[in-house]
Amino acid sequence: MQNIHWETIYNAVGYVLKNYPLKIVLFCFLFLVLGLLISSFLVIILKKYKALSRRQKYYNWFVKLYIPAIFIVNIIFSLKIGLFFGVYFALKKDSYSISEQVYNSSTYYIFKDNRSKKVFIEDLRKAVKDLSQKNNNAKIKVIDIAKAYHIKNDMIDLPKNWMASMFVNRYGDKIYSFIIYGILDSVPNGGITNELSYGEFDAISEKLVVLNPGNIEKSIVQKIQNLFLMILKSQFKTILKGILLIWVLLMCIPWFEFWIYTLLMKRLKDHNTIQK
Repeated sequence: MQNIHWETIYNAVGYVLKNYPLKIVLFCFLFLVLGLLISSFLVIILKKYKALSRRQKYYNWFVKLYIPAIFIVNIIFSLKIGLFFGVYFALKKDSYSISEQVYNSSTYYIFKDNRSKKVFIEDLRKAVKDLSQKNNNAKIKVIDIAKAYHIKNDMIDLPKNWMASMFVNRYGDKIYSFIIYGILDSVPNGGITNELSYGEFDAISEKLVVLNPGNIEKSIVQKIQNLFLMILKSQFKTILKGILLIWVLLMCIPWFEFWIYTLLMKRLKDHNTIQK
C-alpha cells in the first residue's frame, strides 16, 4: 500500500478542492506562513556563517541569488504540503460518510429485510462450503470467502458519491474482504480472525440470521472506514516523506556549494603559501 497511485491522488485533491475549498485555503495559508518563517531563519543562518559571501565580485553576486531561491522553493513546498494536509484532514473528516456511501451501494440491500438477509447468508454459506471441500475442510481465509462470493454475486454497485465511487473502483477487492469480515465480526463474542472453519462459519451464520441489521450496518461501515483511513494514511505519509526528502536536498545545496568553495579557497591559499 506504499506505492502512490497519482491518478487517484489528483482526483482526491480535485474532490476536496471542490467540496472543501476553505479548508484547503486555511492549511495553505498556515504552511505558507511557516514556510516564510523557515526561509527567513535559513537565510539568517547562512549570513551568520558567511555562506553568502565570496571574494570574487560576480561570484559574490551570484550566491546572493540563494536568498530569493530559498524563499521561492519554500513557498512552493509549503503550499504543496498545505494542500496535502488539507486533503488529508478533509478526507479523514469525510471518511465515515464515504464509508456509508459504499455500504449503501452494497450490503444495505442485502440487509434491508429478513428475506434478503437469509438469501445472502445462504449464498455465503454455499461459497464457504465449496471452499472448505476444496481445501479438505481446512480453515478458510476471509479474503478467499469474499472472492468466492463476489465471483457469483456483484456485491458493490458504484456509489453516487464521487469519492466513494473512486474508492470502490480502486480498492474493490479489499473492500469485499472488509465487508465480509465486518458482517462476520458483527456477531457479539464471535471471536472472528482472518481464518475460520466451515463449522465456525455455520455457527456464526445462525446468529447472523437473528441479528439486528443496525448492528451489522455499524460493523460493516466501521470496517470500510478503517480500510479507507489505512489507505489514506499510507498514501499521505509516503507523499509527505517524498516532499520533505526533496526539500532537505534542495536546502542542502547552498551549504554543499559553500563547503566546496571553502575547500577550494583553502587549497588555493596553501598553494600560494608554498610558492612564496
